[in-house]
Amino acid sequence: MSFYPGNKLSERGSALVLVLLLLAFLSILVGDFLYRVRINSYLTYNRTEQIRAQFLARAGINASEGLLLHSSPFNRNFRGNFQNQFINLFECSCFSTPGLFGFTASEEEGQEKELSSDCGAWKLVLEWPVEEDTLRVEITDERARINLNALVMKPMGEEGAQENPEFRPIVSELFKYRIKELGIELTDEEIEGIIDLIVDWLDYGQAGGVFDHDLNETYQDGDRVYFNKNGPMDTLSELRMIPGITEQIYYALKDYFTVYPLDVDGGNFSPQVNLDLANLGVVYAVLRGSSYQGGIPQLSEEDALEYAREIISSGVGENGFLKEREIPVQLKNQLYKFKQRLDAVASFRYYRVVSTALTSGGVVYTIEAVMVVGGGWEKPRYLYWREG
Repeated sequence: MSFYPGNKLSERGSALVLVLLLLAFLSILVGDFLYRVRINSYLTYNRTEQIRAQFLARAGINASEGLLLHSSPFNRNFRGNFQNQFINLFECSCFSTPGLFGFTASEEEGQEKELSSDCGAWKLVLEWPVEEDTLRVEITDERARINLNALVMKPMGEEGAQENPEFRPIVSELFKYRIKELGIELTDEEIEGIIDLIVDWLDYGQAGGVFDHDLNETYQDGDRVYFNKNGPMDTLSELRMIPGITEQIYYALKDYFTVYPLDVDGGNFSPQVNLDLANLGVVYAVLRGSSYQGGIPQLSEEDALEYAREIISSGVGENGFLKEREIPVQLKNQLYKFKQRLDAVASFRYYRVVSTALTSGGVVYTIEAVMVVGGGWEKPRYLYWREG
């Protein structure tokens, strides 16, 4: 019987290599398992945070429903209003008045204070801590914007519609104001051409009307062809479908226009603007646009802007409460058709609500909605809803 000591060493070496390979394989399996556990745990946590943020934001919308059904927060004369008790909750962007809280000024020290176009729009801001999370709700009056759907009027019992020739200059002036302010290269003729296309989109398809345009049956966006709507806009985002409205132009206009408030008596969309809550650009456009006579504005750009600044500055009392802004006597007649009074209790009230939830884990979830309340309804009706 022969003895080969090298054979046992070889067997031992092979076994060691096999064990090491097995350990390496098991390490990979365990590492992959732990990695998947961590990923699943992270995804579960993130999804939980997302769901919590979503429900928290919806809670903000529900709270707004209850508030707006029983009060008109921007109207001090409305039953159930709480402005006098909670004036701290009202904010005015970029507006500066010495001694009043909630106002901010972006001017450098020593410079003359000037209001930019986003100044003057009042909003109600509610903020709650919810355990370790935060909920913030912002409410604005939708009537403080200019209503694009009011560009056309639909006579009762008649087909088609006609352009509102008195309201168009107001829309035109706001277009020009924002385009000029942002330095977008568009001529006045090009702006008027875009407004013609908007009227064509809204005009209910009337052919041969005095103010009707009917410029296009269809529009084309790349390979996609779609029909002219021939009816009122359901959301402002429809502006993106109008030829000539680029993303830059859309975002320049979207916070200044609305498509919702209706004139309850006439059944048309309301051209009236709540000048007591509107920003500087909107007030300027209403002032200059309503001064047109024979297609010519009677107010210069400089005078309209100066009047707009004076009107906005007059809207806060010495005690810090909101009050009706003062309209110069010489302008009251021309504004009669387009000014909605702050103290008028309308049958229907339109509000834009933005509810934002921030969880302790850093997840942000926002719901933006436009609701109409009043008219004896037990619940508000939603005209717009976007979340994410």
